[in-house]
Amino acid sequence: MARLHFISHTLPREIDDFDRMLDHLHRASHFLQEGDEVVLDATLNLSDELTDWENSSIPKKYFEEKWKMMESKADWTFKNYFDVVYDGSVLGCNDKRRNSIRKYADETSHFTYMDCDVFFSQYTLSYIFRAIDQIENKYHIITPEILKLWDESWDVISNERYINYGFDSFIWKSYDHYKLDKECFDYLDNVGVKPIPVVKFGGGLLTTFSSNLLKLVDIPDTFPGYGLDDTFVMQCCNIMKEANVDIQQYVLSNIIVMENKKYKFKNPYVNVDILADKTMGDGGNVLKKKFREIAEKNYGNEVNKFVERMRDAG
Repeated sequence: MARLHFISHTLPREIDDFDRMLDHLHRASHFLQEGDEVVLDATLNLSDELTDWENSSIPKKYFEEKWKMMESKADWTFKNYFDVVYDGSVLGCNDKRRNSIRKYADETSHFTYMDCDVFFSQYTLSYIFRAIDQIENKYHIITPEILKLWDESWDVISNERYINYGFDSFIWKSYDHYKLDKECFDYLDNVGVKPIPVVKFGGGLLTTFSSNLLKLVDIPDTFPGYGLDDTFVMQCCNIMKEANVDIQQYVLSNIIVMENKKYKFKNPYVNVDILADKTMGDGGNVLKKKFREIAEKNYGNEVNKFVERMRDAG
């Protein structure tokens, strides 16, 4: 029996996206089989460090009440953990993922990272569970496919119909993500679970990890807020592969997932007069740069510490 523990971090400007996600997961749940368990572990971040509430026309109370409503309608799951953060204890997805991994790794079989802007087909949830049924590796990762993104190193998890577009086509910006249900439906006869020779993933794109893997690798405390957590986990996993540890990543061929790029800013909350979000614009760039610089400073030492842990484990 598998249990998918979804981890998500939500900023106030993302609350409608997460609400949409809840509805879509509920829709997808009707394709599950008996024994498939889903846990939703979501944090709404109302910290003053990320939002200037004094200069926002929408009060915190609005988001608090909407969050309660959203939790109440997520009544189909095995269990839910919805919380609200008001202080600086969680400043981004790194903090949220690290806290959840350390708290719940012994209570679940798998963790799934889910960003608020992700779009996926109604069949995706079921196929993740069915892939788990087939996998025997002690440590493993499952990822849906993506459209053509970034450099050639990402082709290993890209759908073959889109690789030839090339990065310069910006297909990932122009593709209508509401088409994903139809596209995946058209290729359901060609869905497969494909092992790949390296470890490569985008974290919040429904990447699913065996819980024992993330418990072993962890996310270092020296990585605050945002940045380099995915890169760190990927490098540690590839180190494990080089050491002949039983670890394997699998791709769900013809099950595509993507971010909302086409309509990303069709959102009233991005108006600074409505919501003074410090993670947007130059303020957001300053925050992310600060977080990344701290993570980059500590990255090499954290990788070396993981190598030592692997060596000590024999």
